Amino acid sequence: MGAAVAPGGRAWDVVVAGAGPGGCVLATLLANEGLRVLVLEKEEFPRFRIGESLLPMCLPVLARCGVQADPAVFVYKRGAAFVCEDSGRTEVFPFSEAMDGCPDHAWHVDRARFDLLLRDRARAAGAEVRHGVTLNRVDLDAGELVEVESDGGLERTRYLVDATGQNRLLARRTQGIQPYRAFGRTACFTHFDDVGDAYDDVFGEHGDIRIMVRSDGWGWIIPLPHRRISIGIVSREKVGPAELDGGLLAGPLASRLLRGAQRRDTRIVGNFSYRNAAPSGARHGTVGDAYAFIDPLFSSGVTLAMRGANDVADELLAAFRAGHEAAPDLLAAHTARMDRACGTFSALIHRYYARGLAESFFLRGMPEYGLRHGIMSVLAGDVWRQDNPFQDMLLRSRPIIADTAVSTEADEYEFATAPRGAAVRDTG
Repeated sequence: MGAAVAPGGRAWDVVVAGAGPGGCVLATLLANEGLRVLVLEKEEFPRFRIGESLLPMCLPVLARCGVQADPAVFVYKRGAAFVCEDSGRTEVFPFSEAMDGCPDHAWHVDRARFDLLLRDRARAAGAEVRHGVTLNRVDLDAGELVEVESDGGLERTRYLVDATGQNRLLARRTQGIQPYRAFGRTACFTHFDDVGDAYDDVFGEHGDIRIMVRSDGWGWIIPLPHRRISIGIVSREKVGPAELDGGLLAGPLASRLLRGAQRRDTRIVGNFSYRNAAPSGARHGTVGDAYAFIDPLFSSGVTLAMRGANDVADELLAAFRAGHEAAPDLLAAHTARMDRACGTFSALIHRYYARGLAESFFLRGMPEYGLRHGIMSVLAGDVWRQDNPFQDMLLRSRPIIADTAVSTEADEYEFATAPRGAAVRDTG
């Protein structure tokens, strides 16, 4: 699997654009097998990221990458608790009730440290990771090699993987962005440090994420290391700090948890659910949010990114051994598997928003009959299997909810730090 020789120097086997969880998992697994891998990341680490709650199906990927659960980064997560403060109802869904073969727990993570940990694993495996690099041009039609030009110079590679997250490097090039407008439209969130004794009283040893039921969407309360809390809301309407402060933060659970705690910046994200209609082709593919980003109601994002990167690594390793890495349909089977996984979550989220799934189902507890384990397997992120009747039911009933309208505006998915009372600028 030696690298090709190109004018101006030796080419990389794989260039990965983006050093988030998907990009670094991919780089680690490829470099472990001797491929020459370059990761280009525009930001310096550590950097703030939202998306702290993982699902159990991350665990096999973390183990394959040699990642240990450092308590400075990881908090144990037994499952999820759906909470309706208006009615006083709470229902707990433990991952231990999933189908056989699924891990019985997951983790919450400090994303800045978690991403740094994965970056360091990629470097330890032999990948070269460069920070502060902005990509200016990609040429997918440069013959036997892809050309990637950045402010650091020109690189040539036998294969390019877009792991740039919501920057969606290749989707913008191909105009393949299809928004999901029926899901949450805006998220507003913050962190609190130095949480008091209520942290232990509420989360104990189980660490369940609290999914807070709201009429216009949902909210979250997540325990993080060092007695920190991540808390926020997602809505189909435009929301900002006023809605967060006057709603979830004013509720009994948040008030109890956050008394005396120190608040960090409040942030807003708008128009953030979409899929990439052209996720792969000759000598290129996508992982993570560059492939798709679905409303984070069920904490699927990092799991989809890491599991997707794991599977792309296997496909690429086999292709490089066989000399078939240029095949346009190299990732076709992977795309089918990912569409099944993303389709499962999107169908469940659609039912939550359109059919009142929280009131009709999650706040009434799960049924005791055969679907119970299948439901928990979906909530655990075990959505690549073929023997889950509940998942099959979701997929059979899944509506077409991705808009065909294409957007290429660079600022469509705005990420901002907002003062109290600020409103997100809507671009969609």
